[in-house]
Amino acid sequence: MDNKDTRQKVLVFLKHNPHGVLATVSEEGKPWGSSIYFATDEDLNLFFITKIKTLKYHNILKNHNVSLTVTDKSLQTTIQIAGKVSKVPAKDIVSVVMKKLAHIKPHDDNNWVPPIVKVNGGEYMVLKITPQTLQYSDYQQTKSNIHDSPTEKII
Repeated sequence: MDNKDTRQKVLVFLKHNPHGVLATVSEEGKPWGSSIYFATDEDLNLFFITKIKTLKYHNILKNHNVSLTVTDKSLQTTIQIAGKVSKVPAKDIVSVVMKKLAHIKPHDDNNWVPPIVKVNGGEYMVLKITPQTLQYSDYQQTKSNIHDSPTEKII
């Protein structure tokens, strides 16, 4: 499979699995993992919403480098992303992000609301992760050669 096919597979995977664990680092160098819902665009940028009084946001202000791990346990597939976070300009929030984030609701749950609505953490902030490294691992595939890796580097 060439990189273009795998890249499309990654895009579909991220759109069908809009939940992951975001890793940030505090000013003191201590790691922190946060569960987030995200949306992605065709360039594999990821968008998420957080509140400004959360530890995750405070860590991002001090260090824009993050990693995100997305997993589908039934498919034994995972994507790992490392990248930089930036604020989404106000003019792009509705047209670019909100339309994408509106589609993360589970299709079978009409009462579902994103967990962020339940957080008392101040104002909302829309952020974008621009991937610098992205790898796709499919552990369900059986490799004919034991030395073949189930992981493909995409970026």
